[in-house]
Amino acid sequence: MYTWINNYQSIYHDIQKTKTIVYIILSLLVIISCFSIASISLMTISKKTRDIAILRSMGANNLMIQLIFLCYGLRSIFIGTFIGLSLSVIIISHYKKIMFFLEKQFKGNILLDNIYYNHFFLLQINLLDVINIFISTIIIGIITNWYPAYYASKINPSNILKEY
Repeated sequence: MYTWINNYQSIYHDIQKTKTIVYIILSLLVIISCFSIASISLMTISKKTRDIAILRSMGANNLMIQLIFLCYGLRSIFIGTFIGLSLSVIIISHYKKIMFFLEKQFKGNILLDNIYYNHFFLLQINLLDVINIFISTIIIGIITNWYPAYYASKINPSNILKEY
């Protein structure tokens, strides 16, 4: 008894290589996004050093300042995740209409007929996948925003307030 993998082993290996390359590229995209989020948070903290110094002089401890900036960062993570997941669900659920509209506008098939078959595209929304993406994005956001929040908690108020 032969399986599909035995009969078309070279195609199977090509598919596996393609999946690996796509996984690596998506992982690099996530890493670049994390650095972008961290740099935006650090820029925000550098603009808010005077406010941090005032909070520290009023008695705020390191944990409170970390929580303030973690909540600030998570707010943008929640908004971005909600917008991204909402748009993804809308696009996937209306895929056929979008493809029909684009083909009508560009007067031809957007996807190559010999590679992609529009009527065989199986796009499904799985609630478990949406939940996993949401949870993993929040976890990555917490990890990414932790360093800038830690940096904000280590700011010395006496040095900052002397400058003003």
